[in-house]
Formats: sequence, C-alpha cells, structure tokens
Amino acid sequence: ATYRQRDNGYLPLGPRLDSWKSYQKIQMEDEEFAMKPSSRRTYAFNAIFSKNTNDGRAELAEVLEGRGIIGDDFPHPVFASIASEWERNVNSRRTEQLPNRDYVAALLDSVFTLSPAGHNPECYRLFEAIEAGSIPVLVEADTTTEYVGRWCRDPLHHWRDAPVLVLDAWEDVFPAVERLMEDGDALDEMQINVLVWYE
Repeated sequence: ATYRQRDNGYLPLGPRLDSWKSYQKIQMEDEEFAMKPSSRRTYAFNAIFSKNTNDGRAELAEVLEGRGIIGDDFPHPVFASIASEWERNVNSRRTEQLPNRDYVAALLDSVFTLSPAGHNPECYRLFEAIEAGSIPVLVEADTTTEYVGRWCRDPLHHWRDAPVLVLDAWEDVFPAVERLMEDGDALDEMQINVLVWYE
C-alpha cells in the first residue's frame, strides 16, 4: 500500500496563545494604547530566540555575538535575548528565555524582528511580529529549503509574496537594517504594507 498526501489547503500557524494573551493584556492595561509606527519605535530590531532549535539560529547567534550583539559601530538600539536551550514554558523561572510579556513588549517597540527558522521555517514569531506591527526578517535559505521527511512541506509558500525583509545571509542584517533606518517614512510605509498583506 502507498500513502498519498493530499493537499488539504493551508492552515496558518498564527501567534502562540500565551503571546496573544500578553498582547491583549498590554492593550487593555493602557487606555491610550496605539500601535507605534516604525519610525517611532525604540529598537531597530529584536533578536529573541533559542539557539538549539535550528542550525540557522545558532549561526545567527554567532553573527550577533561576533558583533557583541550590539556592535559599537551600529548606530541604533537593538533588543537581544538569546537562550541556549528552548523550553516549552517560556515563563518558567528555570529557563533563560524571555518571559512572554517582555517578549511581546519588545516586538511592539521594534521596527524589525529577526525570524530565523525554528523546528520549521514558519514559526510563531512571524505571526507575532506582524500582530505587533514589527516587520519580520528572514534569510533566503529559509524561504526555499525543502523540509524533506517532515509533515510541513514548503512551509513558507504563502510568505513568498509578503513585503518582509529577506536577506541573502544573516551577516547582512546590520548593513541592511542600518540602510533602511535612514528613511522613517519608507519604514512606516513598509510597516503598513506588511499589515495590509497580513490582513
């Protein structure tokens, strides 16, 4: 007998429930809450991930750590929280991971969110970033890699036309973001384009 996998359509992963709840709580606690335009956000980008879930994440950690995470020659603030090990419960006191509320607050105040592939290229972070108005950053290899032998085939198929930032390699993150940060109006337009695409 042979098994044939049917194409049953696409069901987006979406944000994690705990992240979504943190986002809703932050909104409800602040009567004046409004999503900041990219040009008014504190951080040029955030890098929040665990190194051990994908070789690409370990590579990105090396790039960031090689620059001292926030390089002296990089003129914009960056938010970084890189854990050695992934744990399901990010709010546990035993984990190095950033608690959910702090994670969501960083997304809400970052122009870009570095989104290295995790167990699969389509990770929660893509959706959580856009929900927070932060523009995801991917590398080309994650958008084209076939995840052979996994249930999730061609997981970024629906993201290929997304107006997100796609780099050739993680080494390009600092010069690419620095160049884009020079034009606040263009950043705001890029943010609007991502939000419209997402809707």
